[in-house]
Amino acid sequence: MTGSPAGGFSDCKCGAPHCRGKITRDDWRIRALQEAYQGYFPPFKARAVQPGTESACALTAALDSLPTLERPPQTLADCYDAILFDAMGVLISENEALPGAADILARLNMSGQPYYIVTNISSGSEETIFARLRGAGLPIPAVDRIVSAGGVARHRVLEELAAERLVSYMGSANTAHEIFGKHPSLHCADTAETFDTLVVLDDEGFDFKRASDHILSTFQRRLVETGEMPRMIAANADIIYPSKNGSLVFGPNIIGPMLQAGLAPFGAPPISVEYMGKPGRAIFEECIARAGTDRLLMIGDQVDTDIKGAKAAGLDALLVTTGLNNCGELRQNENGAPDYVAKNLDQIFDGSLFPPFDRRCVPVQQIGWSENRGADKAGHGGSG
Repeated sequence: MTGSPAGGFSDCKCGAPHCRGKITRDDWRIRALQEAYQGYFPPFKARAVQPGTESACALTAALDSLPTLERPPQTLADCYDAILFDAMGVLISENEALPGAADILARLNMSGQPYYIVTNISSGSEETIFARLRGAGLPIPAVDRIVSAGGVARHRVLEELAAERLVSYMGSANTAHEIFGKHPSLHCADTAETFDTLVVLDDEGFDFKRASDHILSTFQRRLVETGEMPRMIAANADIIYPSKNGSLVFGPNIIGPMLQAGLAPFGAPPISVEYMGKPGRAIFEECIARAGTDRLLMIGDQVDTDIKGAKAAGLDALLVTTGLNNCGELRQNENGAPDYVAKNLDQIFDGSLFPPFDRRCVPVQQIGWSENRGADKAGHGGSG
């Protein structure tokens, strides 16, 4: 109604026949919109849209002559169209919000900047995860802000079932049925005698040791009988994650290295694993589709999942030194180097990661990051 924002909005994907695709600062000039929104324009703009008046023509000409000015970004958050947050270790620890996490989301809610919670948690549907995070005190406005590994894996698993492949899941029955529904070819991995595909969900609500032993035997039997092994679809791809008291806990995807080690004496080839959750590309592609843009910043505490996954998908990434980093300094190689390193989430707003001499975000390894040390003490530094 006023000609703002200068940058417009991303292309709409709704597909409606009369959708104009993109909202820009100049849409007030469209005659159909002038007629539809008559009476709602502010006075200075209303005079410009009234046809046939000298003042309207003069004002329109004056507006046309003004340069399109964009407010230079002031903070790191300003550089991106949307922000992606990891859940565990960044926003929550188990079922409690980490200090400052609720305030950051509340600030984004107030500013209207889009954000999404990108999580490998696969203990239920996105509605269940939404309720869990809300219960932890995070003011997430709607369930569509949750992008979960289980939700992303759902389509792929249904494809396997439609192809009449036997699918087993590592996780609780309630979790599997909530995400995938019930299907005659979908069974729990700790009881199924054979399967073509193993889906790794979560490590809650079932006997992990018993399931691992049974899966190992199933893989070994298939290898001996057919020379092949089942494929794996990893929803939750976490191998480790931090617990509430700061100690380390094995994640559900530890089953992959365990199986590979256990089958090595039988000459097993590498197990084929398809990653739906981080660091797989699928979950980041879902984020890009929901946001309608690839100008996204991923904030995470794990390099092997959050940072490497985002970088492989062509996104910028910020490593926050909470969560897993509290267990010790993480060593990285150049493929895992984040674009930014922060001690807390407040730094995406306070300007400390945003050099004032540059209108854009400074690229990556120049912000105080070294291959063996990680971040410097200041969290950022000069380039060169």
